[in-house]
Amino acid sequence: MTSHEVSLGAWLAFAELAGPVLIMMLVIGLAAGILQTATQIREASIPFVLKMAGLAVLTSTAGPLIMRGVETFTTRLFSAIPGLLHG
Repeated sequence: MTSHEVSLGAWLAFAELAGPVLIMMLVIGLAAGILQTATQIREASIPFVLKMAGLAVLTSTAGPLIMRGVETFTTRLFSAIPGLLHG
């Protein structure tokens, strides 16, 4: 494993970890914004509570799947450290 592969793997692990959360927050925020605009409710806590509830559901249901990519990258990185140090 080269340093370029380590860098690429880190970016992919980050995308696997943060991607689902960011997409879910975007969808919930957009839906809450449309709902607030349609009903003319100007309460800022509604999207916040919906996003926190969505985050709790996502991490409890898909948390192990999300963390599997990070675990795979970490395992590969730890096994590649001797080769990276000694060239």
